[in-house]
Amino acid sequence: MLYAATAVTAALNGLLILLLAGRVSQLRIRHQVALGDGGHAPLLRAMRTHANATEHVPIFLIMLGLLEHNAPGIGVWLLGLVFVGGRLIFSVGLLGGAFNRKRQIGATLTYLCQLVAALWLLGLFAVRGAA
Repeated sequence: MLYAATAVTAALNGLLILLLAGRVSQLRIRHQVALGDGGHAPLLRAMRTHANATEHVPIFLIMLGLLEHNAPGIGVWLLGLVFVGGRLIFSVGLLGGAFNRKRQIGATLTYLCQLVAALWLLGLFAVRGAA
């Protein structure tokens, strides 16, 4: 069975991660840096933006898939789309500089989506029991 909300969320985040990896590669070529950041702040930001996405996206997708399996509906779709929006906003913010409003908003949306997913799953488990 295909979980549509999870599949769309995964695909959109997969494209974002691919774009972020491409940016890292582009900067590595431009600055001739094979490993590390070579002391280039834009490369460091690009690397951290890519790494941050790879840190947050997998666990969220696991939780979203479990939610969609156990409680399919518009709420799962909304949660996935807000998460994608948060990741996009965060990525633009971090690539643009150290601390800014976009980065804060994106991080907040990411954390809230993860919290909602985790609590929703725990709530489902508490209601249904360990059966």
